[in-house]
This record gives sequence, structure tokens and C-alpha cells, in this order.
Amino acid sequence: MQLLANTTSPFVRLARTAMIEKGLDIEPTLVDPWADDERLRAANAATRVPTLVLDDGTPLTEAMLIVQWLEATRPAPDWPSLVGPAAGAAGVLSRAGIAMGAIEASVITIITRKVTAPTLFDETPVGLRRRRSMVEGMLRLEARAGEIPATGTPTLDAIAAVTLHDYQQLRFADQAWLPATPGLKALAQAWNSRASFARTKPYIPA
Repeated sequence: MQLLANTTSPFVRLARTAMIEKGLDIEPTLVDPWADDERLRAANAATRVPTLVLDDGTPLTEAMLIVQWLEATRPAPDWPSLVGPAAGAAGVLSRAGIAMGAIEASVITIITRKVTAPTLFDETPVGLRRRRSMVEGMLRLEARAGEIPATGTPTLDAIAAVTLHDYQQLRFADQAWLPATPGLKALAQAWNSRASFARTKPYIPA
């Protein structure tokens, strides 16, 4: 298999963390989506990361679809479930959904800045709405941080919450509008010592 990825995408981190937890540890093949990399374009017409190319050549795109494939092909009890027991699955997916909404708003903001500039986007109606999505998402997740496991085997809500927190710190830590989220910070500190989180933490190459 081949995992086409970059070093900063929160979607890559989410998928790769889930893959490692499911026992599928693949060293990523780094590509630049902005450079129209032919390897990525051949596997994914949208040229987005992550893209997982299976052994038979089938490409899987979008982080949450990769997670669904993992759940289907590496089910519990042989492998840890990313949604936990059925009784609590709705809560896990609800919390993960909050994180994913804020992650998406964050990525849209960074991408739009790349093709314009912060001053040309952040204060526009669309930019302010994306900011609101980030802030409200983080605050709602912060209010439910106590429901997210900090030990044991991480479920999808824990993976998504830590991914959101660390991506916000990478991209927006200097912004006055970024809310304080001590619960999410503690959650990130608890999980980032685990190999699947430590090895996938985003970084900007020198």
C-alpha cells in the first residue's frame, strides 16, 4: 500500500493515526498537493491528501472514508474499534463531527489565505464565518472534553479532538480570537505520548 500525504494536513493525521491504531503502519509518501504532483493526481482527481492506494491499486480518498474502510476490514474484536461499543457510538461520532467541522473551517482558511492573503480573507463575511465555525467548534468540544477518553484505546472523537487542537496551535496560536481550551490541551498532552499520535503530529518542514 501507499499513503500519499503531506506533513501538515489534519486530515492526513486523522487517517494515519487511525491506521496505526488498526495495525496498519505505512510510512507516508510525501507529496505536494499544490504542485499538482503526478503521483497524487493519478490516484485522486481532486489532488487531495490523504490518498491511500491499496495493494490492488484501488485508491481510497478522504480521511473519514479511509476510517470507514479500516472499520470494515479490521473490525473489533480482532482490532480496536474507532467508535467503541454500539451504546456509545453516537456520542463518539457526535464529538468527532464537532471536531471535523472546525478542522474543515481551519483548512479552508489556510487554503484561502494561500491564494489571497489574510487581510483579503479573514475579515470578509466568509472568513469571519469560518472563524466562527472554528471558535464555536472548539468551545463546544471543550465543553464535552470530559466525555472524550484520555487513556486506553483512542476512539475517533479523541483522535479528531487532538488533531484539531494541535492543528490550531500550529496555524493560529498567535491569533487573539483563538479561545483557551484547557480541556482539549490536557487531552492532547495525554494522547501525544502515544506512538500513533506522536508520530503523526503536524510539522512545517524547515
